[in-house]
Amino acid sequence: MATEGKRFSGGSVLRKLVLLAPALMIIAAMLNTQSCSNNGILQQSNNNGSPTATPTSGTGNLAFVTNYNDGKVSYFTRNISTGALKHRGQVTAGAKKGPRGVVATPSGDFLYVANISDDNIYEFSISSTDGTLTPLSPASVSNGSGTGPDEMAINTSGTLLWVTDAHSGQVSIYTINTSTGQLTANGSIGGFNTPFGITLHPSLAVLYVSDTVTGLVWPMTYNTSTGALTQNFTPQHSTDPNANAPAAIVLDIGGDSLFIADQNLGEVSSFAVDDTGALTPISTFANSSIADVPVGVGIAVNNTIEYLFTANQGGNSVSSFSASGTTVNIPPVLATGFNGATGLVVDPQMIYVYTADKADGTVGQSTINGTCANQICAGPRVSTESPANSNSGPFGITLAQ
Repeated sequence: MATEGKRFSGGSVLRKLVLLAPALMIIAAMLNTQSCSNNGILQQSNNNGSPTATPTSGTGNLAFVTNYNDGKVSYFTRNISTGALKHRGQVTAGAKKGPRGVVATPSGDFLYVANISDDNIYEFSISSTDGTLTPLSPASVSNGSGTGPDEMAINTSGTLLWVTDAHSGQVSIYTINTSTGQLTANGSIGGFNTPFGITLHPSLAVLYVSDTVTGLVWPMTYNTSTGALTQNFTPQHSTDPNANAPAAIVLDIGGDSLFIADQNLGEVSSFAVDDTGALTPISTFANSSIADVPVGVGIAVNNTIEYLFTANQGGNSVSSFSASGTTVNIPPVLATGFNGATGLVVDPQMIYVYTADKADGTVGQSTINGTCANQICAGPRVSTESPANSNSGPFGITLAQ
């Protein structure tokens, strides 16, 4: 996710991170810290990691969080029954005020971190036991001087990776060696202003990118062997002409609807997706407040109901909307007490929602339909570093294994 300044929309804003940016904090707010039980159905999810929307494969028993301010990435084990995270360690991932996007291969063997400050993509192998990260050799690949790599998406076979380049207005393309985890640059495509959100259609060879300055959402087809992108669809804008700061993107489980939240207006925009992957703008929906500054988004189906979630960096909350096609019910139900919630991910069981809370150095856990009698219940927080560092600046989050 990007960041700072006033919100994180806009070119210059994306280049600076507000130190007390958004996020959930472990120590800070002790509001609504009750843990909530859940009676939801178990179903594979097409949710998002980081502020991106790459599906979590397997059970998601490991979690990874980027710490923007001090240039590290943290790793956790996750109890898939209770949702509890246990911090296991952290390693360096390039320059400080840099790590943002994070994504794991579907196999759970490798992890990649985009550093917007030093223009590198950092590569790690993952221990299946406790998530320990070991730098590959070489430990990073250059994304190109002045590109500002930000958010990432990876295909389901773990052979291709794409990166939004906030500073150069491009999307970079990589192939992945599935044996070694090494990335190989394979070109880029330009024509954007400040690309940020990025996700893949669950069944079509189509990738979507949001532009935080023009407000456009770009569908592009990709070559399934090389990852090469083709801008053969017309980019679309929200039905609200003033919604020019879209952040992360998520598609519903069937890939029929696309949702994106605007940082400046707080509102959620919906788009219909046809059988080619093309978009049609449908409508917008108010969030809890115009000051929410939503960044990360996620989708889950729980007890046969589909929910849309937004991490509200400015509102220190998580919004939960019930969704039907391209329509969501408003006002949303809120889980509150977080501190700058930025990145958001839903677990594969579609029971728990996790947010990276940039303002207090924690990861926040919420439960869908928990014991608080609401459709989203705020739960415990865990520090992203040991010793606890309230200024670590958590930004992106993903699950693996």
